[in-house]
Amino acid sequence: MRSKYLVQGLAVVSALALVASAAAQAPTKPKAPAAASPSSAYDKLSLGNQKVAAALYQAQNPAVASTAHGVAPAARPLSLEEIASKRRSGQAWGQIFRDMKAQGLVHEKNLGQVVARYQQTSDAVPRSPR
Repeated sequence: MRSKYLVQGLAVVSALALVASAAAQAPTKPKAPAAASPSSAYDKLSLGNQKVAAALYQAQNPAVASTAHGVAPAARPLSLEEIASKRRSGQAWGQIFRDMKAQGLVHEKNLGQVVARYQQTSDAVPRSPR
């Protein structure tokens, strides 16, 4: 009689082990991704356009703008995303630069100077002392 209960107990334990093993190996339903963050306008720009956008962003001087009657507060600086969005909407870089210059956000004479200054600062590599 004792062996009968022992065999039944082993059968139950074996069955539970198989069920647990199958449950652990069963493919789980993939979770829906969290709200996928849309790519930013900046990320959608080519590398060259990203460089121009970064140059304009870095060139901004929000402190003051000079006017015909003296000095006045400049417009709020544009974010990198706002600059990239202007380009993605079809505006040419020259027009974006002129608009920013008119708002007193940049002071260089032309877009080439903005990009050249940005290139100089990004190419500058600290030299180790000898």
